[in-house]
Amino acid sequence: MPSKRCTVFGWIFNGRDALLRWARAQGKMNNIVIVMKRSDYGGKGKRRPRVILACERNGNYKSCKSSETTDIRSDANSDMKKCARDTSTKKCGCPFLLKGVNISDGDDWKLEVVCGVHNHLISEYLQGHSFVGRLSEEENALLVDMSKSLVKPKDILVTIKDRDAMNVSTMKTIYNAKIRNITKEFAGRTQMQQLLTKLSKHNYIEWHKTSGDIVTNLFWTHLINIDILHAFPHVLIMDCTYKTNRNRFPLLQIVGVTSTNMTFSVAYVYMNAEKEDNYTWALTVLRSLFDDNCPPGVIVTDRELALMNSIMSIFPKA
Repeated sequence: MPSKRCTVFGWIFNGRDALLRWARAQGKMNNIVIVMKRSDYGGKGKRRPRVILACERNGNYKSCKSSETTDIRSDANSDMKKCARDTSTKKCGCPFLLKGVNISDGDDWKLEVVCGVHNHLISEYLQGHSFVGRLSEEENALLVDMSKSLVKPKDILVTIKDRDAMNVSTMKTIYNAKIRNITKEFAGRTQMQQLLTKLSKHNYIEWHKTSGDIVTNLFWTHLINIDILHAFPHVLIMDCTYKTNRNRFPLLQIVGVTSTNMTFSVAYVYMNAEKEDNYTWALTVLRSLFDDNCPPGVIVTDRELALMNSIMSIFPKA
């Protein structure tokens, strides 16, 4: 059965969702935003499910604030003064109205035009409109996949617009969608809980040190890195990078060198400070990854005295 057919009484659709998609698509083609004004799933007797669609400018603005609501603003000639809050609305009582009704025991819906006129000028374009610019389920799934691949938001927007020439989303739409997806992925967990969950999910091994309920040091590596380390344990390079996170924690990166002079990652350590105690804890964990009979022979680092002292105490033969 086709999703839409025309009769002398209106348009017939195979399903409520098909009706809504077609009506909104037709409105979008004519630079009109169609919204759902009312939805009724029916009831006892002969009352059938129905949906009322209208122009977004239908109805009149109803302020939920009292008339005494004020803002405090500064003025060039006075210190501070109170003034009425500025408000505005798109609503102008537009009479445009569509009605969709379920007409059978199945899922056939009829769409009728109750009023086909508008009392306002039609927009020349819908670029930047928050409602029309919403991403579809397919576009949001594409955004999630591209974000996991570290694609920049501007490139995500270009890809979405290339796939749909009628898309009117903006950069703000992309940023808001990314924030919603991240919040959904966190599922109420804190950032540290989320990090530990991700490490476990992707088969990383981690050790952490806490002070009360606060994680002060975090060491993580992968089983593949450990296997390579066992094959090439002779040379290690250690150094800290800075300003890599919002908390300004130094990140200690430890890499090894293969027999063909190629480097590989051994482990990473977040520390709350570059003190000897932090380095000693990190190197103690690193020492546990080595075979007892094959410690590193050479450790290369810059002239960080706290790190050098820790190396001498944990790897005295290096």
